[in-house]
Amino acid sequence: MKTEDLILALSADTLPQKSVAQQLARAMPVATLISIAAFFAFWGPRPDIWEALGSAAVLKTLLPLGFVVMAAALALALTHPGTRHDMRSAALGLFVVLVIGAFATALLNAGFAGLIAALSTPSLVTCLLSIPVLALPVLVAVFWALSSGAALRPRLTGAVAGLIAGGLAASVYSIYCDKDMILFVVPAYCAAIASISVIGALLGPRLLKW
Repeated sequence: MKTEDLILALSADTLPQKSVAQQLARAMPVATLISIAAFFAFWGPRPDIWEALGSAAVLKTLLPLGFVVMAAALALALTHPGTRHDMRSAALGLFVVLVIGAFATALLNAGFAGLIAALSTPSLVTCLLSIPVLALPVLVAVFWALSSGAALRPRLTGAVAGLIAGGLAASVYSIYCDKDMILFVVPAYCAAIASISVIGALLGPRLLKW
């Protein structure tokens, strides 16, 4: 193509491009519905779901959603060069510290024997496998949306995309999970979310490189 032809083609392309936030807003509901449909098809809610949602156990459903919101805000900043993301990173980090603090308090009270007892259940394997599976449609959607931006740090952006997908999947899975103790929820859910974040970090340089 001649230089003049290229200039003409670029000048003719005047259609407004959707922002990353708009793309994310389009893709996330669809992916979330797919995950929820898969959840009801293969897992389903726990028998005492209404009692659980009316107790402190609801936190294991709500807190991952807060995590998703903060991770999404950070991802949007990472796909816009020049946008500062210090505060968003700090907010996400503070959230993680608070969760670890709650886990540490429970561990001090119950000891390692309590931790081993909480994790010595087939539910651990179910959790570690289920959350990543439920996260896959969301991860695809998030990568599609973020690829329309300019991620100068694609590995980090991919890892954050994994946090979004993993957090949302953990919230959905929590409707099935009947293990409510902190000594189970924090290590099991965090390990499952971290596995998706690692996958995101590995895919980031391939799919988000600008």
